[in-house]
Amino acid sequence: MRIAILFVALLTVSGAGRAMACDPVSIYAAASTTDAVRDIAEAFTAESGCEITTVFAGSSTLAKQIEAGAPASIFLSANESWMEELAAKGLTLQNTRSDLLSNELVLITTKGEPFDFRFSEGADLAAALEGQRLALANPDGVPAGIYAKQALTAMNLWDGIKKNVVFADDVRAALAWVARGEARAGIVYRTDARITPDVEVVAAVPAATHDQVNYPVSLVAGRENPTARDFLAYLKGPSSARIFVKYGFAPLEAPIN
Repeated sequence: MRIAILFVALLTVSGAGRAMACDPVSIYAAASTTDAVRDIAEAFTAESGCEITTVFAGSSTLAKQIEAGAPASIFLSANESWMEELAAKGLTLQNTRSDLLSNELVLITTKGEPFDFRFSEGADLAAALEGQRLALANPDGVPAGIYAKQALTAMNLWDGIKKNVVFADDVRAALAWVARGEARAGIVYRTDARITPDVEVVAAVPAATHDQVNYPVSLVAGRENPTARDFLAYLKGPSSARIFVKYGFAPLEAPIN
């Protein structure tokens, strides 16, 4: 009887329906996915009994850490280029890669501080800033900043405001500067703007002005194991999709039931 009870206790409900030992799993995920991925990891642990280590930062930082040998099992990037860079170096398993999510950019300001601006022909963002700061993730490597600079350049706004721009290490840091009133405005993902009551959305950044905001995910070569594969499958499943939707992402892998 004791053997039978132990066997049942070891069964996972992560979709595989099989007994397994828990292998170590670390997901290195873009900072903008922090809240959603933490919730998903906790849900997976509750169902399977297997702990998931979560690491969050700008995608460029994470990619460089993985290249340097960090123990990432799964990489969730906020753009294609950093995933491509790791793939070119043989550091991802290409047959496990897919686009998991999409997102959009918005212009935000501190809650209660009116900011009269809309993205339209002839709009003057520099005048709206009145010499104050615009917070962006660093466009030299962080996807949110790359997309924002692409958009501002395409709309002929970059040259007029670049002297006002302050660069953050990741998109959550840019969000925090605006939330604390340390920057007059910022450009972040819509999902980031939803997580704090201290900012408000001024306008959506036109999607046609920048590359599509997709989040590719993949197992990391040499770090894969059965638990990592199970968690990757869970990330792509309907339970995770509902959590991603809760935080404002558009899941690309699973329908919402």
